Amino acid sequence: MNPLTQTLLLSASTVRMLPHIVLFLMKRKAIAADLQQVQDCRPTVLNFIKACTRERTFRNLFYYRIGEYLSAPIQWLLPPERTLTIWCPSIGPGAHFEHNYATYLNAESIGSNFYCLQLVTLGNGKGGRPTIGDNVSIFTGATIYGGIRIGNNVKIAAGSVVFHDVPDNCIVAGNPAVVVKTL
Repeated sequence: MNPLTQTLLLSASTVRMLPHIVLFLMKRKAIAADLQQVQDCRPTVLNFIKACTRERTFRNLFYYRIGEYLSAPIQWLLPPERTLTIWCPSIGPGAHFEHNYATYLNAESIGSNFYCLQLVTLGNGKGGRPTIGDNVSIFTGATIYGGIRIGNNVKIAAGSVVFHDVPDNCIVAGNPAVVVKTL
């Protein structure tokens, strides 16, 4: 699709986007790094419109960033992904949720540049909830639970079950997960 046609179609969609755009402009700093992970990889209003109209999981993150009370009145205009649940006091900038259906994120904190695919569970277990470091990627179907710490620059392979601390700079895989490669 040529850029002019794309811009015209997206502009027609802005009627329901107007309250979202206003809130984006008010909270631009909190959302800019997340926008650089999706669509055109730029923190612009046009990229925001693209991300909100095309990616339900981005909407979940946007509503999380602006807060429960500001997002509640506008969520009916652009519904979030119903099966992506975020119960985390803080998520660092640059988060990217891709295809996140049936995903439950219940962590103490999540660092910056967090990447997460579908069917991931972060949850309560022995000792509380997990703490996720910076630059962590969690792939399809991984389960992480308990009061553990996932280090920085970690990749957690698809289907892994993690219930022990994970050091920095490694790839873990398996059930139970073990370090398979140091980066």
